[in-house]
Amino acid sequence: MMSRRRSVHPSSYVGIMLGSRGDEAMARATIGGLEIEYQIYGEGTPALFIHGGFGGPNSSLLPSPNAITRDIPHGFQLITFDRRCAGESDYTLDWFDLADIASDAYGLMQYLGFEQSIVVGSSMGGMVALQYIHLFSHSVTALGLMNTGADLMSRTNWGQRLAHQVNRHKNEGDENVFAEYRERLRNPTPTAMPQGTSSEARRQIEAGRNAYMNALTKTSDEDLCRYHAGMIRNASAFLGRDFTKTLANIAVPTLIIHGDADDVVPYEYSEQLAAGIDNSKFITIPNARHGILSYGEAREALSDWLLSLQTHR
Repeated sequence: MMSRRRSVHPSSYVGIMLGSRGDEAMARATIGGLEIEYQIYGEGTPALFIHGGFGGPNSSLLPSPNAITRDIPHGFQLITFDRRCAGESDYTLDWFDLADIASDAYGLMQYLGFEQSIVVGSSMGGMVALQYIHLFSHSVTALGLMNTGADLMSRTNWGQRLAHQVNRHKNEGDENVFAEYRERLRNPTPTAMPQGTSSEARRQIEAGRNAYMNALTKTSDEDLCRYHAGMIRNASAFLGRDFTKTLANIAVPTLIIHGDADDVVPYEYSEQLAAGIDNSKFITIPNARHGILSYGEAREALSDWLLSLQTHR
């Protein structure tokens, strides 16, 4: 099932943004030997959110709130967490795979006492969600896939570049590669702003960059190397994973949302998800770029879908 919603550009651009993690208290749980940072919003039906990206310094030096937390419908309990090697969760220099990341998420839900839940994944988190339902289908009552696809690494230019970096780290060692990229990591290129970005959004982005650069000055080379190595471990976990052939096994209600102006994860990847998952609803947000949940229309669509699940219980 496919539908389209009219979109306007969000007031803030997805990038390094200032802001707290919200008013809800952060907590930590030891899952699989790692300390995992998590946060719970609201009360009611549990919904697990799995964030995107690859973690690393951007996520850990200046943590920012997940956009999904802005529009949580009444009657739902949203659980967000920082994946391993991301945000404020533990970093490990051991190599791990996508099943390990999904098992962290499942272990957290077991720790919290949730035997079943809705699972929503965004971007790379969408692939984690696909791995989650592949391994733990008995615990998933519904699935949300936000601007993602069944295989994001082998079919994108940035995925292939990351694969090259993973090979270098494995062959040359973290410290040797870090020495080459140190200056680039300490002086990252400013985020490009799309045409039409509001002056307020530009101010926020600039303030966020300044805060990030300030955090970098307080970060030792040892820690920065560890953060970067953790990002590479995260990227490695997704290599070689393609869920295209297992989409037909997904039997729970599934919501797919994608912006048709996404230049990071191609829009057609969600079209392929919708074609492969029988019980799916596909919503297009016109003119929306990557970071779909920063668009109010996408959050509204997700909220409406969650409420519809309650109606049909």
